Order: sequence, then structure tokens, then C-alpha cells
Amino acid sequence: MTESPNITVRKMKKSDLAKINAVDNSLRGRNRVTTWPFSFDLYWRIYEPEICYVAEMKGQVVGFVAGVIEKEERSKFLINQPRSVASPINDSPTVGWIEMMGVHADYWGQGVGMALMDAFTDECRKNNAMMRIVIRDDDEALKSFLIGRGFNRSIFVSYNKDPRQI
Repeated sequence: MTESPNITVRKMKKSDLAKINAVDNSLRGRNRVTTWPFSFDLYWRIYEPEICYVAEMKGQVVGFVAGVIEKEERSKFLINQPRSVASPINDSPTVGWIEMMGVHADYWGQGVGMALMDAFTDECRKNNAMMRIVIRDDDEALKSFLIGRGFNRSIFVSYNKDPRQI
């Protein structure tokens, strides 16, 4: 558990789900800076992430971060490595993926995001894992936040095509 004068960060309990949904629901439109296109509730029911923290101020849940720590084959490992048996997946580095993160719109700029990121960083440090997050390219506020927390832009870019629109 991480504490600052006004913010307490702790592991999420299942009973926090409704409170996290309220935070998630406060983030609509361009203010929604999560990496999943659906609600936290649906994300939780599908994936039940292993790393999930909430931030509280005066006993009220005001933010959350959720993710997993797993081997890097989920990302660039398969792209960068030679196609041979000499590079077994078991030797791939470990990565802490931030999959969803949100701070209630009324609490932006009060250190909640930094406290949540610190908790996730500590978990990754314990597991000797580098950290990754996928964000929208047009999310300038989140880019600025991540750069301020020591993240660097990856060399990978996602391209999409809708075959129905030819």
C-alpha cells in the first residue's frame, strides 16, 4: 500500500468494482484515457487482471490502474527474434502491461495518477519487469503524463484497415 498526505493506494478488492466503474464512467469522450474501448466492468469480468490498484482520497475511490505481468512474447519478441529454436520463448523478458488506468475527472492534477503509476512500477520492479502501455496516438495529456514518468515512445505502431470500406 502506498500513501501520500492525501492519497492512499491499495490493492483492489472485488467490492471496489462499483466504485471503479463510477471513476471509469466519469471519463467519457476525449477524457477517457484507458487502453480498452469498453468499460472497466466488462474488462474485469473477461480478464480479472492480476495487478489492480485503487487510489483513495478521504476514503473515496478516485482512480485505478490494472494490468498484468507476463513474458514479452505478447509484443515485439516474436517480431525481433530470429525464427529458430535457439530463441525459446521462455527466455523472453518479462513485461508489466498497464491495460487500464483512470483517474476521476474531478481529481486530475492532484497526484492520483502518479501514485497509481508508482504502485504499478513497484510491482514491476519486484518482478524485474519493464513496463509497457498502449495508448491512443492523439492522447496528448496521457503522452505527457507518461513521458513525465520516464516512459519512452516505442518503435511499434498499429495500423488498421476495415475491409468493408474499399
